[in-house]
Amino acid sequence: MSGAMPTFGDIARACSGIILRGKGRAGRRPAGISTDTRSLRRGELFVALKGERHDGHDFLRQALDKGASGLLLSAMPASLAGLPDAGSAVIIKVSDTLRALQEVSMLVRQGSACVAIGITGSCGKTTTKDFLHSILGRRHSVVASLKSHNNEVGVPLTLLRLRPDTEFALVEMGSRGPGHLSELARLVKPSLGVITNIGRAHLKTFGDLRGVMRAKGELLRALPPEGTAVLNADDAFFRELRALSPCPVISFGTAEHAEVRAADIRSEAGGAGVSFVLSLRGGDVRRVRMSMPGRHMVSDALAAAAAAEAVGADPDEIEGGLMNAVATEWRMEMVRMGREITVLNDSYNANPESMRAALEAMRDMARTTRAIAVLGDMAELGEISEEAHREVGRMAVDCGIDIIIAVGRRARSIARAARESGLPKGSVFTTAGVDEAAAILRAIMEPGDVVLIKGSRFMGMEKLLDLVA
Repeated sequence: MSGAMPTFGDIARACSGIILRGKGRAGRRPAGISTDTRSLRRGELFVALKGERHDGHDFLRQALDKGASGLLLSAMPASLAGLPDAGSAVIIKVSDTLRALQEVSMLVRQGSACVAIGITGSCGKTTTKDFLHSILGRRHSVVASLKSHNNEVGVPLTLLRLRPDTEFALVEMGSRGPGHLSELARLVKPSLGVITNIGRAHLKTFGDLRGVMRAKGELLRALPPEGTAVLNADDAFFRELRALSPCPVISFGTAEHAEVRAADIRSEAGGAGVSFVLSLRGGDVRRVRMSMPGRHMVSDALAAAAAAEAVGADPDEIEGGLMNAVATEWRMEMVRMGREITVLNDSYNANPESMRAALEAMRDMARTTRAIAVLGDMAELGEISEEAHREVGRMAVDCGIDIIIAVGRRARSIARAARESGLPKGSVFTTAGVDEAAAILRAIMEPGDVVLIKGSRFMGMEKLLDLVA
């Protein structure tokens, strides 16, 4: 193999599968691999994954109707038992379809000569990936994680998109528990690892910040001695993470000792953009202007710049990539609505650190206009959940937010803390869900308003945009 999609026979051997149908076509290659019949394209192999809410085995017939060239399954349903061999799709049976998906992705990864860059952290993984993709994509063939495909399913799907000419794989890697990153790194085989920061995400699982640090540090332990680690010099755990790295470390941040550094950070264009003076390791210094809102974006830009410089990008490519980067949807996404209303859609996920960053970005955008923050529950914060939500309420008042709409049971603590911090009762609303929040928002929005939408993924806060449009 040389990074191309393996044959059906290769796939079966890689995951210890048995070809039940279509043995005569074992030497052919599927056009790709899909786990979702909604996006499956003709000629692709459909992998029937079993999840908490859905079982892919319930959609095998739909996959065939859409032109799947093969099925990878762990149980042969009665409805397909009589499927004739001639003219039918290749059917491969395995004991565990998720493990099979991962093993096939390893086969593709092993056949690729690309440089794999793993990106993790409590906040900013996706935006760092977007910046890095924009930089390296100017001159190289790059495969990057789509959206936030950063788990045990998303990472294999990213690797399966590698092709013979792929030079860089930018793989976002999330962690929901001890050992998760180690397992993902086994698939990715990164030679460069980026940790954006250590923050209060998934504390219900990790217990405390040190537990988060240990989990993110699994990426460092997976790097080879000749690899490179890119770490945040402004992070409280920088020294401990540096000590975990088996390879040279490049630091980024605003601290004087950071090797890739930002200074003189300014909000521009009414808060809709940000600029800073970038100092690279090679000695180049220049002012970089980005169209993405939020000063916190600078840290993600520095992480991407440090990683890009480490793999050979020149200063012009770094500047151009940062200036022209486009963020993945639902991450500090600016939407202009009628009546000169601006919506800052940062609805993909939330923890206290990302809440603060979004509120501060909104403060910069709404200095002369009214600011409305629609804030949903933050998940997986464990014992600190109550106080963390109260902290967000105080943050909102400190940032000068005029109106708060709290969405969800936990978010009531945001509302209470905001009232206690001086926001008038008539400016604080509590709602059970997004439908009620949308009704309030439609009723109170005025021309010139800036609206922030943010909450944890399970809240579905992104639906608000469609409900108020």
